[in-house]
Amino acid sequence: MTAETSPHALRTTAPVLDCAARLFAEHGPRGLAMSALTRRISAETGADAASLRRAFPTRFDLAYAVVLRSTRERVNGQLAADQPGRPPVERMSSLVRRHVEIGWKHRATTSLAHEILPTLRAIHPTRHREVNSLARVYREHVRGIIVDGLVAGAFGVREPGRAADEVLATFDSLLYWYDPDAGLSLDGLGAIYVDLVLHHHLGHPR
Repeated sequence: MTAETSPHALRTTAPVLDCAARLFAEHGPRGLAMSALTRRISAETGADAASLRRAFPTRFDLAYAVVLRSTRERVNGQLAADQPGRPPVERMSSLVRRHVEIGWKHRATTSLAHEILPTLRAIHPTRHREVNSLARVYREHVRGIIVDGLVAGAFGVREPGRAADEVLATFDSLLYWYDPDAGLSLDGLGAIYVDLVLHHHLGHPR
């Protein structure tokens, strides 16, 4: 990365945002001053410090960029991987497994999003809408698979929207209890969540 990198380009540059995400995970959203974050990111990625300061004037600007990039990656990845021609049960099973894997990868950024979104709603509604619109797209995607499952007779829920909300809330729970050192692999965790979503939330018969 060169000193000529523009502030706009830095906002979406993977090494910069990856480094920032790791620092927020290690120190919390308020653990390092912006000057320290800029210094560390510049040293670790080679980004020009002045360009970083222009791209991210505040720690909140940097946190927002990290959250937006992570949300886009997760949502766009799920939409691209879906295969609408497959049976709804298979589509939902695949989505759940991908969500577990990607969700664990992005767990720190998801926690960061939970921290900043209330403040973002209050002080920068345009940015909040940008992140929230991605979440709505994902919810509608999940809801669409559920509707297809109802049409096919594979799922037994009455309100697809409510069921989609319950599935997404269940996804978030893995942030709070999963310990990879406890002997359960991510693949095993995915199987648990598939069973929970299909049979408990969506009423698919065993």
